[in-house]
Amino acid sequence: MLALGVDIGGTNARAAVVDQAGGRVVVSAKEPLADRSPDGIASVIHSLVERVGRGHPVAGAPIGVGLAGMLREDVVVNAPNLGWRDVEFGGRLARRLGRPVRLVNDLSAAAWGELKGGAARGATDVFTVFVGTGVGSALVAGGRLVTGATGVAGEFGHVKLVAEGGRACGCGQLGCLEAYVGGARLQAWMSEAGVAGTPADLERLAHEGEAVAKGLYDYAVGHLALAIANQVTVLNPEVVVLGGGVLTRCPGMVQRITDVVAARASVAARQPLRIRLAELGDDSGLVGAALLAIG
Repeated sequence: MLALGVDIGGTNARAAVVDQAGGRVVVSAKEPLADRSPDGIASVIHSLVERVGRGHPVAGAPIGVGLAGMLREDVVVNAPNLGWRDVEFGGRLARRLGRPVRLVNDLSAAAWGELKGGAARGATDVFTVFVGTGVGSALVAGGRLVTGATGVAGEFGHVKLVAEGGRACGCGQLGCLEAYVGGARLQAWMSEAGVAGTPADLERLAHEGEAVAKGLYDYAVGHLALAIANQVTVLNPEVVVLGGGVLTRCPGMVQRITDVVAARASVAARQPLRIRLAELGDDSGLVGAALLAIG
């Protein structure tokens, strides 16, 4: 049996046909998002689904769509990367495609993909954190995805590091974790501080002892690691899955997180814990979205 998944990123959209049994991507395709309006992105998804569906028995099959943003059923409440606020997108896309659509947060999709076919396979309680352009997370408890009372549970990137003020975040608020350690905001902070390069360059310079880089790195990564340790204490997960472009390219961040969790999470909560790097790479969201669409 086959399923359909879509991942809407900041610059591209991807679609895939996925094998339900093992979470394997059978075929995938990608297109750039030249027009980021809801109708523009719906058009891109329609084209992608037509391409990947050729020659596969997926006509009329439901489709899962992962999107970075706060969602309330079919409504995109806030998608900073796309500049959307309160956009009814799920129904619009279903009408365009002529098939059922399940709209899911991109990290919820990634977490489900890693649960079913990746680093958290076989677990029932998982906390997933991806640090890429932004910071996102998702929680699986008792084998079920936790969505919260209004569907926005897991917005880990928007926990606050300071009580008042702080750096501006793409969500429109101040002092969010994402405003300090999300790739795009971290790079802007680096530029302001006179540190050239990417987060990977920041890590290298910090480890070489460059004072400005080390101060910025220690603040950002220290707060990320402590925030994850606190979530381990609260959630008591079996597995923490770490992924996203920044963490993938910055092994020192992963080690800092591991060390801080070992030192600062409660002893009872960290005893059964395994910290794993995501295994499915860019496919985790596609796989998870497809599998969530079929329930």
